[in-house]
Amino acid sequence: MTATITTWSTRSTRERPDVRRLQRIAAAVVLLVPATTVAIGRLVVTDDSDTRKALDLIAADPGRQFTFALLGFVAMLTVVPAFLAAARLARRRRPLLTMIGLGVNLVAYLGGWALGAIDSMYIAGAALPVEQRDGAAALIDAMWSDGLAGISTLLMVIGHVLGAILMGLALRGSIPTVGWVAMILSQPGHVFAFVVFPSPVMDALAWGLMALTFAICAVTVLRTPDNEWDLP
Repeated sequence: MTATITTWSTRSTRERPDVRRLQRIAAAVVLLVPATTVAIGRLVVTDDSDTRKALDLIAADPGRQFTFALLGFVAMLTVVPAFLAAARLARRRRPLLTMIGLGVNLVAYLGGWALGAIDSMYIAGAALPVEQRDGAAALIDAMWSDGLAGISTLLMVIGHVLGAILMGLALRGSIPTVGWVAMILSQPGHVFAFVVFPSPVMDALAWGLMALTFAICAVTVLRTPDNEWDLP
């Protein structure tokens, strides 16, 4: 009887594939996507400081805004898994700070649903006849600042800044210094790009700093032994 149980247990163990290496590869790939796509997107964004004029610019080149919206959509799909992968690295040394930083980032990105919706509204508004674009611009402006869409935008902005700083601090010791410092510096970079020297290129560089952090995390994930990554 004992021999039978032992044989069944051994066979059951052998039939379960060890997917930890596959998990690490998938995590490394996902880490490379969100900040990189946003950085590229900032290079093709249409100037939206005046919504009405932006609609005319988009109407003249709708493919540009579609590319921007598509890259943003891909980023929103992958940013939460990317932060989860980064948190798995950070939690070994700073579990409490990692939990707080991850929570703030989850609230920011899961609550930032309005940004993608508004990006799509620009495409729809630009496709309207010229005489109807004033109304479309007024609606977009109202969504930026009012109701649930306004709250969503505010959550995204505040949570993104605070969450990135917290996650950068949590990653200290888990990745090389240049990695977690780049994550923290990316946030003053956003402020500089929007307030001090308004420029999509400067904002793309700020996102590029976060992309650098995630790339370093990806390399670290690939080098992490399976036993340190997860249980078999």
